[in-house]
Amino acid sequence: MDNLRDLIERSFAQYPDRVAIRVLGEGDTANQYQPISYAELGNRRDRLACGLASLGLRRGHRIGILTDGGIEPILVFLAADLLAQAEHGPDSVVGVVTHSKRLFKDIQVELKEQLAETPRREIATKALKRAGFILLTKSMKDSIAIVNDWAPEHLILVAKDEDKWLDQVRTAGAIYVGNYSAVAVGDFLAGPSHTLPTEGSGRSFSGLRADQFQRRASVVRMDQAAVRKSQKVVEHFAAMEGLYAHGRSVTLRAES
Repeated sequence: MDNLRDLIERSFAQYPDRVAIRVLGEGDTANQYQPISYAELGNRRDRLACGLASLGLRRGHRIGILTDGGIEPILVFLAADLLAQAEHGPDSVVGVVTHSKRLFKDIQVELKEQLAETPRREIATKALKRAGFILLTKSMKDSIAIVNDWAPEHLILVAKDEDKWLDQVRTAGAIYVGNYSAVAVGDFLAGPSHTLPTEGSGRSFSGLRADQFQRRASVVRMDQAAVRKSQKVVEHFAAMEGLYAHGRSVTLRAES
């Protein structure tokens, strides 16, 4: 399989006049591409003409389950979701965050039983041993804080007041609310996209959207009255930053 560097270099050769290339993908094949830095590309070309979006390109599928035990979580469903991500590969990260001591114990038993039956048991076992975890917290508030810091690719939320807690989740790539919201439906069918931020990049990026294939430019048109309204603010900022010509370019227009 070609690596990402070869793919980009061939794109430069095929489309020499392109000023931007967006590389996106999802699934096991795309997730095996290794990321490449802007600087590295710039050193290999006299002119850098490539924009990379780090969505769905980093290795590792992630799933987190967040529950408060307020609504009886159906353990057989949740354990199945964990295994559905663990079977992607040994680099998958799967975890449960809860402050329910009973759930903390019971889901381990259910997960072990299902693991013994899954055809991709060897792969899933490696993933669980390498980066599987169950965290017992003091409160739902603490659980939310951990999830937001972790920024999982997928998050299952099962709670008594789901809308309340849903509003506090800030960084997950896709959130599945309630016992019956299966992540596998999102993998293949539900939602606007399943090219999602992995490896914690949900703290900075959202999932792939249609508008990311569009390019926008800002247009500013001013008359002299508008320049005069802006004059004092621009002159103030220019003075603070020591950028004399910035301020003068506005002053000349305002006082001409």
